[in-house]
Amino acid sequence: MNKPILVEDLGMIYPTEKSKAKKHYGIYVCKCGTEFKAIMPDIKSGNTKSCGCYKKENTARVNSTHGMSNILIYRVWRNMRARCYYKNSVGYKNYGGKGIEVCDRWNSNFENFYEDMKDGYLKELSIDRIDNNGNYEPNNCRWVKKEVQMRNTRLIRKTNKSGYRGILETKSKKFAAKICVNRKNIHLGTFLTKIDAAMAYDKYVIDNKLEHTKNFS
Repeated sequence: MNKPILVEDLGMIYPTEKSKAKKHYGIYVCKCGTEFKAIMPDIKSGNTKSCGCYKKENTARVNSTHGMSNILIYRVWRNMRARCYYKNSVGYKNYGGKGIEVCDRWNSNFENFYEDMKDGYLKELSIDRIDNNGNYEPNNCRWVKKEVQMRNTRLIRKTNKSGYRGILETKSKKFAAKICVNRKNIHLGTFLTKIDAAMAYDKYVIDNKLEHTKNFS
């Protein structure tokens, strides 16, 4: 990009009436033909590139790439990437922090994500990984309601000290297995070991073809 052309050196002047220090200003001609006043060191360093038209053009170019930066599915894509790659993201420790990634096709291009996932998308749905140990990629993602997504999660409640999903230690030092289906708690039995209880939980999930995440792959 060509730098603006200096047409008049205005010397050292105060930027505003309340300014306490002077700055070196000049009058420039922008590549678009517009004259504008700017701080000369900012022009030389490249901090100021134009009369303002460059910023407008760049913004328009970014938005025209797909023209959908304000729609909800774009936010889904943006938040998905944030969970996987930005350490300051609220969900990073459970996604990127555990090795979950976004496939190259989606990570590099929103349009690819939109093409693959636009069918079936509704604003009340969330993106869900079928295999919650797998990455965000076309063959492993779908749109589901919040309650389905909550069932298909590898997170275990902090109050669960057994380390297994749906397993609670009883006062008699045995292990009770239970599962919640359609907002109803179902007792699956009490077992001598937490592994036996966890296996009973998984068997119920498999036998009833439920969305719930199993304890064992």
